[in-house]
Amino acid sequence: MGDMVRGIVAVLVALFLLMITPVGSFVFAGMALLLVLFALYLGGTVSRWTSIVEVDDQGLRVTGGVLGRRTIVWADLQRFELRHFPLSRDRKTGYMDLKLKTATASVSIDDKLDRFHELLARAFEAARKADVGLSDVTHANLAAAGIIAKPKA
Repeated sequence: MGDMVRGIVAVLVALFLLMITPVGSFVFAGMALLLVLFALYLGGTVSRWTSIVEVDDQGLRVTGGVLGRRTIVWADLQRFELRHFPLSRDRKTGYMDLKLKTATASVSIDDKLDRFHELLARAFEAARKADVGLSDVTHANLAAAGIIAKPKA
């Protein structure tokens, strides 16, 4: 809900400032650019809100949203990437983003999704079965998420 409110407020404020700025000025161009960026953020939030994610033993399906229906079949998984985006210097706060890819579809899901941890565990198991290679960063992020054991120092 917070992302939606932030997106709507940002678009409305940028639109208001754009309307009171003289056309053709550098400030007008800057406000127009900000309006586009805020609108893209709002569009992404709306897409995330309208998407439905279904997971079963066969794979993952995402319906709705801006990109429409996408299906990841576990047996066809080619890429598994878990990224962490820190929001503080100590790297303790932030969010994770899971990217899954097959030859025909690609899906990116962030940890704001309900039951993300369960989806992550299931996708990791499918990646192991499909013998998908993991980067060192993904491996470290899986350990940080508690999916695999942390390596002993």
